[in-house]
Amino acid sequence: MRLTKPMLKAFNHIIQGENTLTQLAKALNKSIYWTSRVLASLEKEAFITKVRSPGLTKSRVLIAIAQTPHAIKLRELFFTYAGINFEEILSDSRILFLVAISEDWMSLSIVKELSGISLYLIDRYRPKLKNRGVILRKNGLYKLNEKGWPLLREFVVSYRNYSNIGGVRWKYDKEIIFEVQNEKLLQGTITGLYAYKNYGINIGVISSLCYLPKKELSKEEIFVHSLFEVDDPRTLHLALTFYLKTNLQYKKVLPIAMRYGKYSMFENFVNLLDTKEDILKLEGLPTFDHKDFIRIADMYGVKHVY
Repeated sequence: MRLTKPMLKAFNHIIQGENTLTQLAKALNKSIYWTSRVLASLEKEAFITKVRSPGLTKSRVLIAIAQTPHAIKLRELFFTYAGINFEEILSDSRILFLVAISEDWMSLSIVKELSGISLYLIDRYRPKLKNRGVILRKNGLYKLNEKGWPLLREFVVSYRNYSNIGGVRWKYDKEIIFEVQNEKLLQGTITGLYAYKNYGINIGVISSLCYLPKKELSKEEIFVHSLFEVDDPRTLHLALTFYLKTNLQYKKVLPIAMRYGKYSMFENFVNLLDTKEDILKLEGLPTFDHKDFIRIADMYGVKHVY
């Protein structure tokens, strides 16, 4: 992910109709060479495309907005908030910061680990983003303000998840978790529910999650990745069973859950382990059925969950 002030400025001129290299260089008051380099960066990030047009007299190339989700969202963002200077919100490391906190609450230490941004640099623009209402702070954690800036969040998430690989469930830079439904398409490291079998929970799944770049994953990472697949009571009860069967520890799982935008979901997940309710529905989770959970846990040798 790369989005600089010149790239944002050029993109804004392009959506206003400056759609040739000559026009854009004039609008930016820059050289043709400088402008072409900025366009190359925008094209590499799939914000623009170049269209051959033999009918043009001064140039045979038109610059068009790419039909990628993040390019379309950025154009919509510029038009909707025409008076906002997005160079002070989205440029350089700011975009990396907002991408990191786009899904859920996250500590600055996890942001630093995920993004590689120094805390000193984050502290330089964090107060301004907070004053604008772009980010929220609670108990030392930060989150993109999706209610105050819903379109901004849509852009950030679509840019984060943009990939030539289909079935993306989560992505940050070169790290990606994606879903495949054909075993021939498996690549990288298998994770999530499919990988439970390596720990004695062999379940039937119609799709699998893969992780790139390939590496050995811990049981904590496999568990957190499986939360992307928890979408009904059965998968919820299986995840609870895995958590108990593999003796996962809250303190070890929490920073990993936060890294993948599953902090709130994991907090509610842990609350289910102590509930006495027969049926319980917590935010971000499917309905918990105590009797069915006991049945599944017993099936895989997990006792004392009564």
